[in-house]
Amino acid sequence: MENVGCHEIRTKHLKLCKFSLDDVEEVYDNYGSDDSLTQYISWIPCNTMEKCEKFIEYNIKQYEENPLFFSWKIVYEDQIVGSIALYNVDERSDSGELGYTMGRPWQNKGLMTETVDSVLEYAFNQAGFHRIYASCHEDNKASKRVLEKLGMSYEGKLRDGQRNLDGTYSNLDLYAILHEEYEAQQ
Repeated sequence: MENVGCHEIRTKHLKLCKFSLDDVEEVYDNYGSDDSLTQYISWIPCNTMEKCEKFIEYNIKQYEENPLFFSWKIVYEDQIVGSIALYNVDERSDSGELGYTMGRPWQNKGLMTETVDSVLEYAFNQAGFHRIYASCHEDNKASKRVLEKLGMSYEGKLRDGQRNLDGTYSNLDLYAILHEEYEAQQ
């Protein structure tokens, strides 16, 4: 893997770039404060202004210290509409886990598919990843659709793979794609 760090990515409709402290209010307003977005996740990084500020401060610190930190804000029509990251990066296996979220007004427009595709391209062709994987709540049909549309293969079910905010557990579906599989479909 290459220690390239997190660089700006531009697509036809989007700009993916690093967070800045000026983003706190917009992130909070556009998606962080929307409780419906936490339906399928087990963590809430931005549901208060204070948590949102800490989330962004953490990102900024990691940009400076960790060349294997990959986290972007998603900008569409000059608005921050979501975020995407590669985390749990493992240099030994050249792999990482994909995670993303997008505000409701921008969902179902193909923007997340475009975002994920651009991050896969960056991860494989710039950063030198071999494998990217993602897990999603078994009932999260929209997320599954994005992953499948981009050629990620279903690898199995993680039984009780997530502890929910209410203390219960949920199954997760695991998807992955290898570099050569991604290249073959381009």
